[in-house]
Amino acid sequence: MDDTAANWGVLAAGLGLVVLVATETGVVSWMTPATTVGPVTARQVAAAGFVIAALAFSLGRHGALDRRQAGLGATGASAVATVATLVAFFGPEFRTGVEATVGIAVYLTVLAGGVTVALGWALSTGVSNDRLYTVARALSVATGIGLAGFLVGTLFAQFVVLGAAAAGLVSAAALNGGTVTGPTYITLTIGIGVGFIGFGAAVARRLDRTWADLDLRRPGLRDVGYGVGGVVVLMVALFGFSYLIQALGLEAARSSVEELAREDPSFLLVMVPLAFLTIAPSEEFIYRNLIQKYLYDDFGDLQAIILTSAVFGVVHFGQYSTGTPTQTVLSLLLVFVLSTLLGLSYLKTENLLVPIFIHGAFNAIQFLTLYIEITGNPVI
Repeated sequence: MDDTAANWGVLAAGLGLVVLVATETGVVSWMTPATTVGPVTARQVAAAGFVIAALAFSLGRHGALDRRQAGLGATGASAVATVATLVAFFGPEFRTGVEATVGIAVYLTVLAGGVTVALGWALSTGVSNDRLYTVARALSVATGIGLAGFLVGTLFAQFVVLGAAAAGLVSAAALNGGTVTGPTYITLTIGIGVGFIGFGAAVARRLDRTWADLDLRRPGLRDVGYGVGGVVVLMVALFGFSYLIQALGLEAARSSVEELAREDPSFLLVMVPLAFLTIAPSEEFIYRNLIQKYLYDDFGDLQAIILTSAVFGVVHFGQYSTGTPTQTVLSLLLVFVLSTLLGLSYLKTENLLVPIFIHGAFNAIQFLTLYIEITGNPVI
């Protein structure tokens, strides 16, 4: 039976299993300390789930099971594998005095599990091969734009820092693993923003976008309302989120900006205007104008916003990866909510200046609040 969902499902489940086997040989790192579920480890449960999922997909491919049976079996087994991996991920959080180390294999296994669950569900519900190809192409392009944009922007920023260092403006020690200083971080921020926009311009040209497709126009009263309202909603969400995690006795991960600000808070004052001039314009151009609009063609509006926000969260993962598993997840959840609200504001206004303003104002308020918190000086 020529069934794309079953074929891809075997590959996805196999990938998850290969990653888990590789952790046993030390090729890639897992989670330490290990979490047990009764007499077995969570990793062993995850491996068994992937084996059963691959078997279910294979039986569906060869007609031993019908699509619905094979798909539901694969979905259930891969869901077990994913949950077992999450148990391994969060398990050390519930053990006092234990410091967890998260390996890359955990994230790869969760990714493989999520894809396998989706393919199992697609098989059981009879999603056509053409639709699967369409979805796979759209998600691959969107994710590729987001990740490639980040890589290109970061690489360009390295050259900007080298140039600034050659001119004696900043220290290039950070590029060799040294300490990042405030001026270096500011230079990196400007470089990444310029690199983002340059990459985005190349992608826009590839997609045959015109200047009109940028959706930049003078804000009307409705746009201003969405802009101001968006900032208010985001700040309420931030304070509510902070109150909730404190009430639960949890803590969000510190971003790399906050870690640096503890050593040199003065650079935060420069980051305030940069939030409007580089950070927000470059990111909103890539994620809202390019990725979100691209996904409109193959998904519903809300689906496109959610998928864009998922890519946005993945790209920001590195900023919060130094925290505990719970801290990292909570911080990325807030990033996801931020991106979703930005996407909604763009959907409703079709004016890119609105999410740029909301994003810039939100970041600027965060920088100012952090500055006041660290220095105790309310006079800027």
